[in-house]
Amino acid sequence: MNILPPRSDKERYEGALELAIEQLRRGFDPERLAALGAELTEEGGMELACLCWRLAIRLDPFSMVLLPEGREVGVVWQILALDYLSGEPVGPPTRFLSFADFPEVRGYLRPFEARVTEALNRGVGRSEAEFVAAAERCLGTRGSGRPLSYLFRFFPRFEIQVVRHEGDEDFPPACNVLFPDNALRLLSAESLTVVGGKLVSALQGGDPCGRKGRERRQ
Repeated sequence: MNILPPRSDKERYEGALELAIEQLRRGFDPERLAALGAELTEEGGMELACLCWRLAIRLDPFSMVLLPEGREVGVVWQILALDYLSGEPVGPPTRFLSFADFPEVRGYLRPFEARVTEALNRGVGRSEAEFVAAAERCLGTRGSGRPLSYLFRFFPRFEIQVVRHEGDEDFPPACNVLFPDNALRLLSAESLTVVGGKLVSALQGGDPCGRKGRERRQ
């Protein structure tokens, strides 16, 4: 029996990436892209802020690299950025909601909890000092008062809030990851399912080029 080697992310997501590139090409509109916070360059490409990084994107031929090093961005991050750039410019959100509050993604709730909430709780979320250091490194904006919270500008018009609740003698510390109520006007349901995990990866030391975040095991 032939056993095929496991496919890389690039192979698994090749079709989704091509669709995302074509969608942005068809809907290319400099005014809309500027409203989403993309900066068009004289060379015909664009730059996009993403947490503490900047991405350089070209459509013809397609490429996406991390500035200033020029390393290729991982395919899942590429799809997230392209999906965002195909979104609808929106105003500020009126409130932040839990993942379960979006009916379109409730079928993904258990994978989300495992890859996002639980991973954060057993990683940098366990220690307030580690969480603060990680949040500051990712250019999060600290909220006032308690519980401790940070607002992360994942993309220029798309923010994610993480709230860390301190534990006590009965319960360990726990984090909630919240999304703007207009999130699905900026990202597809599939991307909303993935983007929280990429934030957790960044908080744990990962980057868009494939460096893995450190996850503490219990």
